Parts: sequence; C-alpha cells; structure tokens
Amino acid sequence: MSLSTSTLLTVLQVSDTVFPTGGFAHSLGLETAVRQKILKTPEELRDYILGSLENSGSFCLPFVREAHDVCWDKEKLIELDNLCEACTTNHVANRASVRQGRSLLDTSSQAFRVEQILELKGSLEYCHHPVVFGCVCGAMGIDLLTTLTTYLFNSLRTVIAAAVRLDQIGAIKAQVVQTELQSRIPEILERHMSRSTDDACLLYPLVDVFQNTHDTMFSKLFYS
Repeated sequence: MSLSTSTLLTVLQVSDTVFPTGGFAHSLGLETAVRQKILKTPEELRDYILGSLENSGSFCLPFVREAHDVCWDKEKLIELDNLCEACTTNHVANRASVRQGRSLLDTSSQAFRVEQILELKGSLEYCHHPVVFGCVCGAMGIDLLTTLTTYLFNSLRTVIAAAVRLDQIGAIKAQVVQTELQSRIPEILERHMSRSTDDACLLYPLVDVFQNTHDTMFSKLFYS
C-alpha cells in the first residue's frame, strides 16, 4: 500500500530524532550488558540488538496493534494501558515505557492537535509507549502495517544509537548493522503482527534481565 504524501510526512515526523519523545535516553538494557562485559565481540553485540528487536516484536507489537485498532475507543485504550502496566513487570522497562509514552502523548497533542489525541491526555493512568504509539498513529490515519514497521524501526534505531554512544560501534559501522538488521523487520512482523496481547511475551528474557539490573550500576549514561 502506497502512502499519501501527508501520511508519509507524518510518519517521517514521528520517526524523526528531533521529535521529542525521550527515546535516546534509553539503551534497552544495552548499557548494563556492556558494563558487565557480557558483550565481547561484534557478533555478540549484533545478537543482543537482534534479541532486543525480537522482544519488541513479541511483546510490544500486540499492544501497538490493538491500540491502533481501537484508537477511537477511550475505554478500551484505558484497558490496554492497564494491561500493559500489569505485564511490564521489569521496573526499569516499565519506567522507560511510561516516560516515553507520556513524552510522545504530550508532543503529539501539541504538534497535531487531533481531537482524539487531545482527549487521551489525562485519561490514561500510565501512558505506556506501545499503547500511545498505536493510538497516535491510528488517529493520524497511518495504516497498521506502516505503524508496526515504524515502531520496530524506531526500536532498532534506539538501541543502535545507544551502542554508538557507548562506544561499542562506530557511526558508519552502525549504519551497516542497521541496514542488515532492519532487513529482518518484515519476518518479525510476519511472526508477530497477529499476536494478541494475551500472548504477548519476551522471546529473549536475558535482554530483560540486563535491563532490570540497570539501576544497580554506580554511574549510568541512560535511564534504562
């Protein structure tokens, strides 16, 4: 499906690094893995990034998809937000999701001035990022496949950017790795785009374990 020019511009705006959602304040547990010297080779770093991307597909995409489907139903969005809160037991991941979701909702409500997005402010108790992202994209008329693809692209870009800031990979090499791994997004979508929130899970729990221990570090560059 080809996107209209206005929809394409909206997708690019939401994905732009200058769109202030706080995404680059998080490393998705990569900082902990680096500090604990778990990742010793470029291959191990690549596998970690891929595992993080897979977790975004298996756990977050169900919430993005269902929020997109019910973007005009405030009560169902509240239920999804509460469910995401109950399912995100890792306190560091929970905190990151809430911070990014609230930033996304605040920015989108002011940038787009769409009634549904404006009404959502103050309605969601937690504002988990996957729920807010799905709702915002749905309210802006972005189709489901593009929404899910954009979500995974943003997740991949975030952890690769963290790897660069942690001096684990150079800027040019990072683009090589991103080109390689983003080619995996279509197959990840195919596996998980029909998964319901009842089946949301983490396929690579070790990534979650690293993120969960982030607060134990003496000094930190990222929030998560």
